[in-house]
Amino acid sequence: MVSLHAPVRIVILQHPSEQKHPLATVPILKACLSNLEIHVGSIFPEGLLSHLDLARCRVLFPNDNATIWDTSTEGVSLSLDAASRDAECDALIVLDGTWRKAKRMWFENPWLHAIPAVVIKAQESSHYRIRSSSVKGGLSTLETVTQACNYLSSSRSFDALMNPFQAMIDMQIKKMGIEVFNAHYSSFDDEVD
Repeated sequence: MVSLHAPVRIVILQHPSEQKHPLATVPILKACLSNLEIHVGSIFPEGLLSHLDLARCRVLFPNDNATIWDTSTEGVSLSLDAASRDAECDALIVLDGTWRKAKRMWFENPWLHAIPAVVIKAQESSHYRIRSSSVKGGLSTLETVTQACNYLSSSRSFDALMNPFQAMIDMQIKKMGIEVFNAHYSSFDDEVD
């Protein structure tokens, strides 16, 4: 199993429907990543994160004022440009749920809007072949946290989180059978033999 320490505190605000979802990625993060905090709900009290300096937090949510963290191969070199990283970030808040549920959580928790927002410009498209996103270029929570940690640490060391993620996907494909996978998910990936 992978064991890593996040470069900043990772705070997951998880929608209750995700908590027991069999294909959720937060349990993998919980098992593999220290410096992680998880809160389950859809509406959270404003003082929930009173132990953090919200001015030094970032919330991962796309909006017009969001700062782009570019992790694409065409973007800033992760190994060479540590000076451009968000040095004012001590904690990253991530909304975990389907896009529709995450968007609703954003609007139901207006206190989040005072926290500077960031968005990940991903290196590649999602590897989550057994669950789809309604947002083009949408990533799973695990993939997003991986990209953010790589960005903030100026490294690719958090790519190791993708190993248990890929193992979960492979196990689910095996469990459902290749015919079912190809019939229902072939639009997400080339057919698997």
